[in-house]
Amino acid sequence: MTESKVVDSWAILAWLLDQPAAPQVEVYLQRAAMAELNLLMSWMNVAELYYISVRWHGPERAEEFLQRLPSLPLRVVLPDPAGILAAARIKAAHPIAFGDAFAIALAQAERATVITGDDEVRRCAVVPVDWIGP
Repeated sequence: MTESKVVDSWAILAWLLDQPAAPQVEVYLQRAAMAELNLLMSWMNVAELYYISVRWHGPERAEEFLQRLPSLPLRVVLPDPAGILAAARIKAAHPIAFGDAFAIALAQAERATVITGDDEVRRCAVVPVDWIGP
């Protein structure tokens, strides 16, 4: 069975902006492209990336990300009602951003690890984390 991992917005943003964690994210993307890994992302994290991109870099950059998204070797998952409530329960129990709760809920549902450098996700300790942060 192929291993599954969830990328959160922190990881993809690091990759898009060529930050220090970008090479690590690139390895995960390459593994997914070679079907060595199932790479997933929640649509809620896509939305988070979009608004962050608009705020930091303008709407053109955010639209470029959306145009590029279908070419990435990852499956973007739209949360169903159960996934939305799972994220709400995680958010209610832990001091994390709501977007992070969706990444964690997806990882729980898929029995996956979260790829992140976001310390809030790591401190939550609800799912295994592949740490790529400083």
